[in-house]
Amino acid sequence: MQTLTTLEQLDAKIAECDASGTDARLREIFSSFCMAPQVVGVDPFSDAYLAAQMDLYRGIAGKTYHVSNERTKFDTDEIARRPFPYNTNSAEVVGNQLLSIGALLRRIKAPVGARILEFGPGWGNTTLAMAMAGFNVTAVDIEPDFCDLIKKRAQHNHVDIDVVNGDFMWAEGITEPYDAVVFFECFHHCADHMRLLRALQSAVKPDGKIYFGAEPITDGFPVPWGLRLDGESLWAIRKQGWLELGFTEQYFKDALLVTGWDVVKHASGDHFSANVWEASKLPSQGIRVPAADLRIGTPAGIRTGEVIGVDNVSGAYGFHGPYCTLTAGQWIATANFAGGTNLSGKGVIDVCAGAGTKILASEHIDLRKVRDDRAEIRFQLDHPTRNVEMRFFCESKVTLSLESMEFRPA
Repeated sequence: MQTLTTLEQLDAKIAECDASGTDARLREIFSSFCMAPQVVGVDPFSDAYLAAQMDLYRGIAGKTYHVSNERTKFDTDEIARRPFPYNTNSAEVVGNQLLSIGALLRRIKAPVGARILEFGPGWGNTTLAMAMAGFNVTAVDIEPDFCDLIKKRAQHNHVDIDVVNGDFMWAEGITEPYDAVVFFECFHHCADHMRLLRALQSAVKPDGKIYFGAEPITDGFPVPWGLRLDGESLWAIRKQGWLELGFTEQYFKDALLVTGWDVVKHASGDHFSANVWEASKLPSQGIRVPAADLRIGTPAGIRTGEVIGVDNVSGAYGFHGPYCTLTAGQWIATANFAGGTNLSGKGVIDVCAGAGTKILASEHIDLRKVRDDRAEIRFQLDHPTRNVEMRFFCESKVTLSLESMEFRPA
């Protein structure tokens, strides 16, 4: 692996790529060079960090970044007959693309006919697959030729796709929210991704999802987020003018959290292209979890049917959970007990985060004095927080029957 230090060296490598002749040889050259990571010692959510990344882009691309740089002209009639990845003549590239698309499609939990918005569809492979699977798809792309290509492919496959020539910020004008939003190999082209994530709050239904497929999100990335400096990305930045970003998993999760989203990673392989990230809106009206849900743990109790029973227990936790992600603000945590059952004993009820390392609120409680078959405790979150749990520690001969746990705004 050659680590390049000058633009002259990079241009020589790009010339070598241009003379490669085959897709296989081109990818071999891509893997032969890189540039050293550019560490920026400031808050990755700050304007200074963004400015530093845009300066790095300008130095490599030789021009200021604008979304119009993502434009890619080509003959749509020719490409429609044999689009990427088939035009690479590489069974490996085709197979990897199909596996990545399949991993994404398997995670989309929406009914037939659901309205799905896809950004940056490019060749339209994911777009066509979703439309042919019965979804009502809207595709938004910055390149008119890609829009034309998708229309032709849709017509050929006898499916209806609403195609829009626009950029990521088209999301800010959406008036009828979608059931889901999909990014496949394109979110990493968005410079102001925080603005986009905020805009999607009004673009997605309250119970809707965002799906990110084949995005360069990996803890192997050397900085929180920024330009990828591998051979293929350098070629795309220098020759094509595209923005090629990468993200660490921690930064990506934090970026979603501060913009009101909780995210889960569905790992499908040892490369990021096989992984799918699924984001849901943080609960604003509260959440109720039944005792039968395994997110509620019970070290000292027994889960029977719809309840967790604790019988004459001391010196152990009766229940804990359900490990929710909550927005900033004042909250009330409630343990709802089964009506008409025996409640006795004393204990400590608390709310915590960080696997019990951060206590948010704590109170001693006598279960015989509980009103309306529930125990409540108020707590404050100064920022969105993951893995919030309520726990009950049995101090002396506790008997209870837990029906559900609940978090609601105070």
